Amino acid sequence: MYVPTVGNRQSRCFYWPVNNMHNPLHRGNFIEITVLFTGFIADTYGFGVYLFSTVIPDMKLTLGFSYTQAGVMISLAQVGFLLAALSSGMLTHRIGAKNLIVLSMLACTVSLWAMAFVTQTWQVGTLLVIAGAAAASVWVPMVAVAQDLIPSQHQGKAIGLMSSGTAYGVFVNGWAVPALLPEHGWQSVWLLVAILSTLLVVWGWTRLSRHHFAQPAVSDHAVPLDPLMPRPSMRELVRQPAAILVLAVMLLSGIACMPAQNFLMSYLRDDLGYAVETAGRALSLIGLVGMVGGFVMGALADKITVLRALALTYVLLGIATGLFLHHTSPYEVYLGAAIFGLAFNAIFGLVPAYISLNFPKSTAAMVFGMANVALGVGSMLGNYFGGAVYDWTQSFSLLYQVSTGVALLLVLLTVFLERLPKRT
Repeated sequence: MYVPTVGNRQSRCFYWPVNNMHNPLHRGNFIEITVLFTGFIADTYGFGVYLFSTVIPDMKLTLGFSYTQAGVMISLAQVGFLLAALSSGMLTHRIGAKNLIVLSMLACTVSLWAMAFVTQTWQVGTLLVIAGAAAASVWVPMVAVAQDLIPSQHQGKAIGLMSSGTAYGVFVNGWAVPALLPEHGWQSVWLLVAILSTLLVVWGWTRLSRHHFAQPAVSDHAVPLDPLMPRPSMRELVRQPAAILVLAVMLLSGIACMPAQNFLMSYLRDDLGYAVETAGRALSLIGLVGMVGGFVMGALADKITVLRALALTYVLLGIATGLFLHHTSPYEVYLGAAIFGLAFNAIFGLVPAYISLNFPKSTAAMVFGMANVALGVGSMLGNYFGGAVYDWTQSFSLLYQVSTGVALLLVLLTVFLERLPKRT
């Protein structure tokens, strides 16, 4: 799942005009709100979206669904995400940012509690749609509120930390599954994260209820809302080589990255025969390295350009999936997991950073919106293929072969993109 990062100004289209002199967080400890919102992302993305992938082998045995059905259910979460992403701006206007944040967290919490008691496959799919929608609808108002509650000189660091919350959630998943699942079953893992989510909801409701937010006004920095700015038509946009390449990059990134992470636990356990503890450590490594991966590659991009950093990231992705395929020892798998965490969390910050730097304001917002749709479509296709390929071949090897090949193709596309004019 993609979480917009600091470089993506198009994702921050609203602000809440509250007098900073009367806002306690501007005088006191704004670190609390940063930690809280990071927890929200860890909860909605790390638990709500990615935990299911971690416990697929065990839920599959209990509920009797196939890997193809698992792929369809993961794809349904992407459908919920896309629908909520498209409607979050309107909902923010209608019910207010604070209410949308709390309701999204509440929806995610309910889905986590319910997941521990499911008995039918359709129930799992329904809950994943809700969780995917909650992940999208919590982010848009959260970033806007953070802009008001956190001093401007700290917003970059704070929003960057929030956007890495997914890695924290994945890290917890990698720890919780081997610790709880062998003795207490997959239900215990869902119960643990549901309890953590409930605590976050109570903390968030208590904290946010202390502050009054006016209805969102249009931000001066919100690119798509400038009435005097000419807007390209869709036909004009698709004629631009750079825009087409960006969409292709995001589509293929979804195909290469999402199923590779979603089915990694299943691959390590069902395909390679590793114990749940080994697979859990690999997942925790992805989360641990991912906590700093986006920052490290972003800093490198400042020195060697965004596209060169992006090309290097796709090289690392190909190396990681290649190591999963080679797998001569658990340590090779661990190395692949660490490299994968570095690459995965950097890709979806570098692409919007490129869009922000190299497209005019009138074009950037539309390109970014279409890129998110392309990413969602690629993720859905990749997740379906990832689940179906096991039922076809009784192995996930073909999935990781495809991911490796697509990563190398993405290196070439990034090189072509660098050869195009800097502004379109």
